[in-house]
Amino acid sequence: MENSALRLLLSGKKYLLLQGPMGPFFSDVAQWLETHGRETVNVVFNGGDQFYCRHRTVLPYRATPKEFPGWLKEVCRHYTFDTILCFGDCRPLHREAKRWAQAKGIRFLAFEEGYLRPHFITVEQGGVNAFSGLPRESEFYRQLPAQEPMAITPLSPSFSLRVGHAITYYLMGSWYRRQFAQYRHHKSFSPVYEARCWIRAACRKYWYGFRQRNMMPRLRTALDQRYYLVILQVYNDSQIRHHSPYQDVRDYINDVIYSFAKKAPADQSLVIKHHPMDRGHRLYGPLIRRLSEQHKVSQRVFYVHDLPMPELLNHARGVVTINSTAGISALVHNKPLKVMGRALYDMRGLTFQGHLHQFWGSDFKPDMKLFQQFRTYLLNTTQINAVYYGENYHFQSDEEEVSRQDTSWAGAGSTQEMGKTLRP
Repeated sequence: MENSALRLLLSGKKYLLLQGPMGPFFSDVAQWLETHGRETVNVVFNGGDQFYCRHRTVLPYRATPKEFPGWLKEVCRHYTFDTILCFGDCRPLHREAKRWAQAKGIRFLAFEEGYLRPHFITVEQGGVNAFSGLPRESEFYRQLPAQEPMAITPLSPSFSLRVGHAITYYLMGSWYRRQFAQYRHHKSFSPVYEARCWIRAACRKYWYGFRQRNMMPRLRTALDQRYYLVILQVYNDSQIRHHSPYQDVRDYINDVIYSFAKKAPADQSLVIKHHPMDRGHRLYGPLIRRLSEQHKVSQRVFYVHDLPMPELLNHARGVVTINSTAGISALVHNKPLKVMGRALYDMRGLTFQGHLHQFWGSDFKPDMKLFQQFRTYLLNTTQINAVYYGENYHFQSDEEEVSRQDTSWAGAGSTQEMGKTLRP
């Protein structure tokens, strides 16, 4: 099966790579593109970017996001790139780049975490998540001809590798902060603060594992199909800030508990699942207890941490999310799903379209035939069978004709000359 996302990635000639995931991924992507005859230049915004691209032709950017479009225009005079690559389309610098690229007719490709994890990463043109260009009409997917899903190689992202690259990235960012004095990270950029959070996260993992050791057996038995699973997201997730009506996860928790208390059947419970990547940064226990007591549902609301998501989904009656990709996992498990933000999978037939108040008593079920059509289309058009942190995350292409495309326009000389011209 043709991998449209991989073909999309290879369809340019000259690439400008902005900020990637923490680590060497974008440096390796640039090298991979060059092996296919493309021309690439990496832009570095801080010491972490600079460290991981230290063996490549790079352009340092040291000004503010507001000045970025003018800088891109100047770069384009010397290096006529036709494609911009970035990771995450909501970072301030990437938002400016996207607006500029669309105005100039230059392709803007965004990488993101895989919509279908753990064996995939996402790449789309124009934007990802709620900015995705995927159709939102159910009829589009219902009318598609039968599709064959692409072959999948199981891959295992390495948590330890991710942590190691994050530590290095933050340390290098701090070490070279004076060279990039105008840079403002989209999240906390303090290595001391982040280290403290991750140490705290490790301690909490064991503590909550011990405290909640009897919770999963209870959910499998006494509460089986008698609870609604509420999925929390990372507190500073761009999905919340840019693709939902909420400014904070706490507002979402407040809405859900209030609605549950007012409208849910008295024999149903609520299980609120903390995001594992947020364990050291935020805790919502005091808020959840206060709201549960205020609305007189404290005996029916449970706050859990590291319980396995597949089991939680298996035994849930329904699922509520803002717009997490875990919502797709809920659909995989054929669970009624209510989306509180904007999500690419939030469409009639797949998710409950009414108010949250109505969801608790609804008999809605997702159309699984529609979901299979949607999932296969999503897989074939936006997913690449790779991971950002792993021993073997390099893209595998079996399309020999792509590799043999004309490469007469490729050459490193022009990028190196351009670097001499623009490098401060």
